Amino acid sequence: MDAPTLIKGIVERLPASLGEPRDDSPASPAQFTAAVRKAVLEEFRTRAAFAGRLAEIDALLWTQKDRGGPAVHTAMADHLSALGIRRLETPANADAFVVTEGVGEAFELLSPAYVDDLTGKVILAGQLRRIVADAAQNHTGEEA
Repeated sequence: MDAPTLIKGIVERLPASLGEPRDDSPASPAQFTAAVRKAVLEEFRTRAAFAGRLAEIDALLWTQKDRGGPAVHTAMADHLSALGIRRLETPANADAFVVTEGVGEAFELLSPAYVDDLTGKVILAGQLRRIVADAAQNHTGEEA
């Protein structure tokens, strides 16, 4: 998310955050600060909800055999990048994945993880399956 988009969303939310004026006096600094804080938090919640939905859609497409086709896959990658959302397709960042099943010391990627570059938080955890190390070369191209 770029600064102008964030600021625009905050500015649009400020009047509602300030509420109706009670008289002709302007908002106090404390009221204005509280209104800005509320507008910023609402804008970040909106962004988080949107990023989560976009990650869910991309993860669903990613699990399809053709990944939605080359045009869709490229368009989704471009959208994720423009929004500061990183798709993790290797098990290198274990904190972003949940191990669902299996036995072995290597991992097979079942679904990618998504991380918000703005906050560093995991938007959607990916899924890994444990596999025997010999099979790891066929699934991830690297050992975990």
